[in-house]
Amino acid sequence: MKKKFVTICAFCALCLSIPAFSAAQEPSQSDSMKSDSMKHDDMSKDKMSQDKMAHDKMMKAQVFKGWVSDSECAAEGNKKCDNKEHVAKGAKLVLVGDADNKVYTIANPDSLAAHQGHHVQVKASSDNGSLTVESVKMLK
Repeated sequence: MKKKFVTICAFCALCLSIPAFSAAQEPSQSDSMKSDSMKHDDMSKDKMSQDKMAHDKMMKAQVFKGWVSDSECAAEGNKKCDNKEHVAKGAKLVLVGDADNKVYTIANPDSLAAHQGHHVQVKASSDNGSLTVESVKMLK
């Protein structure tokens, strides 16, 4: 019985040492995998910093000149609409740019609500066609 127990223990020890032995024999493969993943991590960090710089550039305040209107009237080409009922019924407040008639949605519409139908100059940050207005100045 004692001999059988020792044989089983020796067999178990052998079985447990095989995976450790095989892992010790393949360090070059895991090292190359580590270096590949490190290269990938370096590239992803570079990409992330470029994305952050591009986002920061978009979020930097710029000056826009145009007419404050609503999305319904601007879609029809009326950039001087001052009908506040459209906004009350769900239309979005927009700025129609002077230079190119581009329609910018306003992320913080309360900042321009009193200027609907007016020609204005705004200092705002732009993000995907939407403006976050920081300051407003009336134009003639």
